[in-house]
Amino acid sequence: MNIYKSIRELAKTNKWQNLFSASKDLNNIRLFRNDIDFSKLQELFLNYLYIYDMVTKDILMGEIMEFVLNDDIYIDSYLLWRKENKYKNEKTDNKQKPTNRRLHLVPGKKIIFPKEAKSK
Repeated sequence: MNIYKSIRELAKTNKWQNLFSASKDLNNIRLFRNDIDFSKLQELFLNYLYIYDMVTKDILMGEIMEFVLNDDIYIDSYLLWRKENKYKNEKTDNKQKPTNRRLHLVPGKKIIFPKEAKSK
Protein backbone atom coordinates (compact mmCIF):
# COMPACT_ATOMS: atom_id res chain seq x y z
CA MET A 1 0.00 0.00 0.00
CA ASN A 2 1.17 3.53 -0.76
CA ILE A 3 2.52 5.32 2.34
CA TYR A 4 0.72 8.57 1.41
CA LYS A 5 -2.61 6.78 1.12
CA SER A 6 -2.00 5.13 4.49
CA ILE A 7 -1.23 8.47 6.11
CA ARG A 8 -4.36 10.01 4.60
CA GLU A 9 -6.54 7.14 5.82
CA LEU A 10 -5.04 7.34 9.31
CA ALA A 11 -5.56 11.12 9.46
CA LYS A 12 -9.26 10.65 8.56
CA THR A 13 -10.00 8.36 11.49
CA ASN A 14 -12.15 9.65 14.34
CA LYS A 15 -9.46 8.83 16.89
CA TRP A 16 -6.83 11.05 15.28
CA GLN A 17 -9.31 13.79 14.39
CA ASN A 18 -10.46 13.92 18.02
CA LEU A 19 -6.87 13.96 19.30
CA PHE A 20 -6.00 16.71 16.83
CA SER A 21 -8.97 18.84 17.90
CA ALA A 22 -8.17 18.32 21.58
CA SER A 23 -4.48 19.11 21.07
CA LYS A 24 -5.40 22.48 19.53
CA ASP A 25 -7.47 23.38 22.59
CA LEU A 26 -5.38 21.81 25.35
CA ASN A 27 -1.63 22.29 25.62
CA ASN A 28 -0.96 19.07 27.53
CA ILE A 29 -2.07 16.70 24.73
CA ARG A 30 0.77 15.67 22.45
CA LEU A 31 0.30 13.87 19.16
CA PHE A 32 3.92 12.68 18.99
CA ARG A 33 6.66 11.91 21.48
CA ASN A 34 8.76 14.74 20.09
CA ASP A 35 7.62 18.36 20.20
CA ILE A 36 10.20 19.71 17.76
CA ASP A 37 12.19 18.48 14.77
CA PHE A 38 9.30 16.64 13.15
CA SER A 39 10.11 14.09 10.48
CA LYS A 40 8.74 14.57 6.97
CA LEU A 41 6.13 11.86 7.64
CA GLN A 42 5.01 13.62 10.82
CA GLU A 43 4.73 16.92 8.94
CA LEU A 44 2.71 15.23 6.21
CA PHE A 45 0.46 13.58 8.80
CA LEU A 46 -0.13 16.93 10.56
CA ASN A 47 -0.93 18.50 7.21
CA TYR A 48 -3.59 15.87 6.48
CA LEU A 49 -4.99 16.16 10.00
CA TYR A 50 -5.47 19.88 9.40
CA ILE A 51 -7.00 19.31 5.95
CA TYR A 52 -9.53 16.75 7.19
CA ASP A 53 -10.36 18.92 10.18
CA MET A 54 -11.09 21.82 7.82
CA VAL A 55 -13.16 19.65 5.46
CA THR A 56 -15.14 18.21 8.39
CA LYS A 57 -15.93 21.73 9.61
CA ASP A 58 -17.12 22.70 6.12
CA ILE A 59 -19.36 19.62 6.08
CA LEU A 60 -20.84 20.59 9.45
CA MET A 61 -21.44 24.15 8.18
CA GLY A 62 -23.28 22.79 5.13
CA GLU A 63 -20.72 23.98 2.57
CA ILE A 64 -20.26 20.48 1.12
CA MET A 65 -21.87 17.08 1.52
CA GLU A 66 -20.44 14.32 3.71
CA PHE A 67 -19.65 11.84 0.95
CA VAL A 68 -16.84 14.18 -0.22
CA LEU A 69 -14.84 12.99 2.80
CA ASN A 70 -14.96 9.41 1.52
CA ASP A 71 -13.07 10.04 -1.72
CA ASP A 72 -9.62 11.62 -1.97
CA ILE A 73 -10.30 12.95 -5.47
CA TYR A 74 -13.34 14.88 -4.23
CA ILE A 75 -11.36 16.22 -1.28
CA ASP A 76 -8.50 17.36 -3.52
CA SER A 77 -10.96 18.94 -5.97
CA TYR A 78 -12.77 20.73 -3.17
CA LEU A 79 -9.50 22.07 -1.76
CA LEU A 80 -8.50 23.44 -5.16
CA TRP A 81 -11.93 25.02 -5.62
CA ARG A 82 -11.77 26.51 -2.12
CA LYS A 83 -8.29 27.93 -2.70
CA GLU A 84 -9.28 29.51 -6.03
CA ASN A 85 -12.42 31.08 -4.55
CA LYS A 86 -10.50 32.42 -1.58
CA TYR A 87 -7.99 34.02 -3.94
CA LYS A 88 -10.78 35.47 -6.11
CA ASN A 89 -12.65 36.80 -3.07
CA GLU A 90 -9.51 38.53 -1.81
CA LYS A 91 -9.17 40.31 -5.14
CA THR A 92 -12.80 41.41 -5.38
CA ASP A 93 -14.39 44.24 -3.47
CA ASN A 94 -15.55 43.28 0.04
CA LYS A 95 -18.96 44.85 -0.61
CA GLN A 96 -20.01 42.15 -3.06
CA LYS A 97 -20.61 38.71 -1.54
CA PRO A 98 -20.64 35.50 -3.60
CA THR A 99 -24.19 34.43 -4.38
CA ASN A 100 -23.82 30.64 -4.43
CA ARG A 101 -21.01 29.35 -2.22
CA ARG A 102 -22.44 25.90 -1.56
CA LEU A 103 -20.68 23.22 -3.52
CA HIS A 104 -22.56 20.19 -4.80
CA LEU A 105 -20.48 17.16 -5.77
CA VAL A 106 -22.36 14.13 -7.03
CA PRO A 107 -20.50 10.79 -7.31
CA GLY A 108 -20.25 9.54 -10.86
CA LYS A 109 -21.18 12.89 -12.35
CA LYS A 110 -19.01 15.53 -13.96
CA ILE A 111 -17.87 18.02 -11.34
CA ILE A 112 -19.09 21.51 -12.16
CA PHE A 113 -17.99 24.17 -9.74
CA PRO A 114 -20.24 27.18 -9.13
CA LYS A 115 -19.05 30.39 -10.71
CA GLU A 116 -18.64 33.60 -8.79
CA ALA A 117 -20.89 36.54 -9.59
CA LYS A 118 -19.05 38.99 -11.85
CA SER A 119 -18.50 42.57 -10.78
CA LYS A 120 -20.39 45.15 -12.79
